[in-house]
Amino acid sequence: MASIRKLTSRRTGEVVYRVQVRVKGRATHSANFPNKREAQDWAESLETAIREARYHPHLRGSRTTFAELVARYESSAAFLKLKADGQRSRTQNLAFFCNEWRGLSLAEIQPNRVAAARDKLLATRFRRSHEKTDERGKVIAPKTYVRAGGTVNRYLATLSHVFTVAMKDWNLLDRNPVRGISKAKESRGRVRFLSDEERIALLEACRASDWQPLTALVLLAISTGARRGELAGLKWEDVDLKAARAMIHDTKNGERRVLPLVGKALEALRELKLSNSARSPYVFPHPNGLPEPYYHFEARWYAAMSRAKLQNFRFHDLRHTTASYLAAQGASLLEIADTLGHKTMSMVKRYSHLATDHKALIVARMAKEKGL
Repeated sequence: MASIRKLTSRRTGEVVYRVQVRVKGRATHSANFPNKREAQDWAESLETAIREARYHPHLRGSRTTFAELVARYESSAAFLKLKADGQRSRTQNLAFFCNEWRGLSLAEIQPNRVAAARDKLLATRFRRSHEKTDERGKVIAPKTYVRAGGTVNRYLATLSHVFTVAMKDWNLLDRNPVRGISKAKESRGRVRFLSDEERIALLEACRASDWQPLTALVLLAISTGARRGELAGLKWEDVDLKAARAMIHDTKNGERRVLPLVGKALEALRELKLSNSARSPYVFPHPNGLPEPYYHFEARWYAAMSRAKLQNFRFHDLRHTTASYLAAQGASLLEIADTLGHKTMSMVKRYSHLATDHKALIVARMAKEKGL
């Protein structure tokens, strides 16, 4: 554990003895002494303190495996207070690290191991848990994917939180190894939105679906910018058709949000209310009559996408469509952020060029009218 080296200064000829004590899971401890006896005494004293856990207060980290830490974390208050979706995604992320570090203790997980796991996440191709299928259940264009930098960083954020809890609440570590590595490079953000022709084709395809509420779901998504999960969990008791508004209680940022109901979206909801769908407490009911939100409507969605012949488009892109339409109509970034339910402006900066284009049109119109 300890090593002693005799060092001689070339300039002065002075001799010192440098001691290095390496401790698993901690930085190396070193000190210089004028003679070997003092160096040996210091090293022995330090090693004794480490064995007695007086100098190494986090010795339990070397006796706790990463899998044991994850099991403890997933039963902790820090994990249980998360929403169901948050718990599900963190469990999935941690399963990857558990597989990578099977049998390793916390002391063995240093920044270099975290960096290697990060690089593997970036390099490994995977297939989605659900494939795109048409109405007959046939898989549409199966393919593999690579994880985006932002996705990998969410894996690292989950891991970092686990180590932070282990360090601050349970005294298993004295530092967080995730903080010692760089994050994956993230793209500027995807901005894919529907053109007028694509929107018309998609809505026509939705009307042909065997699941009637799909049209209202897509109309509401485009007109409000609400997230998929927010809409799927929407209940009739939170919808006021007379006041033309709906209340979203369970949002990503934890704050309630009111959705304005307008135009064709409002008409579609009224039709749903009068139909058999109103028998369910949910606005967008499960087609099998189950008393639960219909979160997994991928088959219907992909079938409509196929009929509309849309390429490179996801349900989440309906939010981008909302933001892009608002920007084209002259809405400020602050108004777009408020509509989408963002607490900060960082997420809506991707639409700034659209707002700029609109401003340029206004300036050009003004210049033409004034002869400038």
